[in-house]
Amino acid sequence: MEAFIAEHLNDPHPEDLLLSAARYPGVSVAEAVTQIQALQKLRHKAPAWYNTALRFPPRLSIEQASSGVTAAFKASLIQGKTMADLTGGLGIDVHAFSQHFEKVVYVDQNPQLVTLARHNFAVLGADNVEVWEGEAEAFLEKITRHFDLIYLDPARRDAGGGRVFRLHDCTPDVLNLRTKLLACADKVLVKTAPMLDIALAMRQLEFVQKVWVVSVDDEVKELLFLLEDKPAFPENIPIETVNLGKTPFHFVFSKKEEQEAAAEMSEPLTCLYEPPATIFKAGAFNTFAQRYGLKKLHTHTHLYTSETLNPEVPGRVFHIRTVTKYDKKAVAAVVAGAQANVAVRNFPDTAEMVRKKLGLKDGGEVYLFAVTTGEGKKIIIGEK
Repeated sequence: MEAFIAEHLNDPHPEDLLLSAARYPGVSVAEAVTQIQALQKLRHKAPAWYNTALRFPPRLSIEQASSGVTAAFKASLIQGKTMADLTGGLGIDVHAFSQHFEKVVYVDQNPQLVTLARHNFAVLGADNVEVWEGEAEAFLEKITRHFDLIYLDPARRDAGGGRVFRLHDCTPDVLNLRTKLLACADKVLVKTAPMLDIALAMRQLEFVQKVWVVSVDDEVKELLFLLEDKPAFPENIPIETVNLGKTPFHFVFSKKEEQEAAAEMSEPLTCLYEPPATIFKAGAFNTFAQRYGLKKLHTHTHLYTSETLNPEVPGRVFHIRTVTKYDKKAVAAVVAGAQANVAVRNFPDTAEMVRKKLGLKDGGEVYLFAVTTGEGKKIIIGEK
C-alpha cells in the first residue's frame, strides 16, 4: 500500500480513486485514500509527519491536531525529565515534547488512535514515548508517578459532533480535574480554543501563572494556560502574545499594566497601524499604544496613528492618503475606479453596508477604513 500511496500522493482529487478501486486488486483503496488525504494536509501543517510510512486516522483527527510549528513552540516552553499528554490524539504534540523530555506518556481513550500512535512513534524513532490507552481521569487515578508537566488539549466536540469551547463543555473537563492534575505534576499546560474568553478562563482555572496567545501568520490558533499549585494574582499574570511563521512577534503585558496604561487620542495623522491579531485577542490595547508611542483614534477603535513612521511597530502599517466624511460623493472624489478593500472598526455599519452606501466594489489596491474618532465622528480613512 505504501507504494500506491506514494504514487498518488500528488493527485489533486484522491477521492476519485474510489471510483476505480476495482483496478487495484490487493490494495485497500479506501484506506489508501484516507492516508493520501492526511498526508496532503500534513505536508504543510506538520512537515515532520509527511512520511508515507506513517498511518493516519480519519480527517477530523487531522484537523484537530496541532500544527508542527505550534507543537514545537509549546514543547520549547517548559523543560524537564517527564511529562504526560492526556489528550494524545494524532500525537504531533507528543512527538514535539519527546524531543525536550527524557520520558513522555501518550494517553488517549480512542483505541484506533492508540494503535496508530504506537506505529507512528516507532517510525519516527520516538522510543522515549510510552503509549497508554484510557480516559484521562482513569490515568490520573492509576498512576503513582509524579510528572514535571502534564499537558491537555481537551476535545472541543460534543456528543453530537458539534463544536464547543467552554471549559466545562470540553472533554476531559479540566475544571473538575485541576486539583488532581496539580497533585500529579509540578506544572499543567492547558490548550484551549482561540475564541475562549481569557479573563473568564483565568478565573475558572484559578491557578494560572502565565497565558500565551498563539497565532500563525497572524491567525490566532490557540490559547495556552500554565497552572501551578501556588497562589495566582490575576492582575499580575503575564500574558504573552506570540506570532509564529513569516513575521515572528511577541509582546508581554499584564492586566494591571493594561489598566494603568494611558493611550492618548488623536485624529488620523500620517501613519495608520493595525495591530497583530494576538493583540486584539489578548486585549493589550492601551499597552500597545504606550509601548510604541502611538495614539489611538478612539477608546474603542483599536487602530493607531502617528505623525512619523515607527518601523518597529508589528502588524500592518498604512500611509494615510485621505480622510473624508462617510459620504458617497466625498469618497468618490478621492477613490478612483469605485473599487476598494473596506474594513470597519468601531463603526455602526458592516463592511458590506459601507461598500453599498459608498457605491464601491470589493477588491483592488485601495484600502479604506471606516472608523469612529474620539470625537464620535464617522469617517473614512484612505491609505496610499
